[in-house]
Amino acid sequence: MDIIAHTASIHQSKEALKELRDNPDYTKLELDFRLTKDNELVWSHSNKINGRLISNTNYRNLGSVLILEDVLEVLDHIKPILIEIKGKPNERQIYGLVKSLFSLVHYKNKIELESFNQYLIGILLNLKKQGVLEFIDYGLIINLFKTFSYRKHFPEQYKEVSFLALSNELYEWPIVGGDYQIYREQLPSAKQYAWSWDAVYEETEERILNYIFKGVDGIGTSNPTLVKKLIK
Repeated sequence: MDIIAHTASIHQSKEALKELRDNPDYTKLELDFRLTKDNELVWSHSNKINGRLISNTNYRNLGSVLILEDVLEVLDHIKPILIEIKGKPNERQIYGLVKSLFSLVHYKNKIELESFNQYLIGILLNLKKQGVLEFIDYGLIINLFKTFSYRKHFPEQYKEVSFLALSNELYEWPIVGGDYQIYREQLPSAKQYAWSWDAVYEETEERILNYIFKGVDGIGTSNPTLVKKLIK
């Protein structure tokens, strides 16, 4: 089972990235990226840096930031990466995004990419069929709100995703707590990664054990020591 670094609350710096890279309990790093006005992928969970909206600003005007190439250099092929694309890039921006993603071709470890944006994932899946960025595995992020779009009938155009990242509500809430099983039935070959928004939900031992009991393939966490202990 993968223990995936959930980095939403991590300060985006080279020092923090090195700590994540060198933490022996993490088997994979999940990193959030946003596209700048000039089509650079910047490591950031927030949509703003230094008060500037990332999508409306050229990356050199954002101040001290790490772009994708900087991150790859620090990681030095050591850990697999799970890239989350934040925001809702339009058609022109998606073209720029695809160009930026080509820098990943030289990364000598496994690469996955996820997004809440099903339109973006659909485009990337179609490109993969055509042999473009075929070395990347793609997945959808689904939370309490998104699950109502997918739970009764999962759209055919997204069924070739390699994984789903499902929020904790889909394993435990009364109305949607069985949705993880619905997705297993609809997408039997897709892996499942469980995660919770740590700004709202505490990573309790009970919650982690529930993920494990329900057979997830990976857990996004900011407490890898706890997860590793419970997996054993």
